[in-house]
Amino acid sequence: MKNKLDKPLTEMQRKFADLYVENLGANKLTNTQLAINAGYDVSSARQRAYELLDPRHCPHVVKYIAERKVEFYKRNNIDPDKHMARLNHIGLKAEEEKMYGIALQSEVARGKVAGYYIERVLNRNVEDESEEQLEKKMKKILEDNKVFIEEKKNEKK
Repeated sequence: MKNKLDKPLTEMQRKFADLYVENLGANKLTNTQLAINAGYDVSSARQRAYELLDPRHCPHVVKYIAERKVEFYKRNNIDPDKHMARLNHIGLKAEEEKMYGIALQSEVARGKVAGYYIERVLNRNVEDESEEQLEKKMKKILEDNKVFIEEKKNEKK
């Protein structure tokens, strides 16, 4: 498994991953368009993008993207605390100017950063599923990401 994770990226895989990270936040291009821009054939670009972002198919690409994201966040001085503080500041200024729509959007964005909205959705879904269904989903998550789990275990040794 470790060999798969350490496999070198092809030129097109690296280009796709770099474009993917550059597109963070902007969300101007779809994953399919990113694959096309990286040089993949138009007829198979959607499938290639899916495979490149799936740890079961291309764990080495997923790992590279994760590493590049860390660099992107550092380079752009992005961290959750600064992000929350900035959203709070914008919301307060908007409220002072009686721009309540913008103030509300800022508050909702702060809640999303804090994970409040995601938690509620997950809790509702968890409550609707049987223990057996949840266990099956957890096993699938573990199976899909076992390459990364094994790497962490090997690093600790």
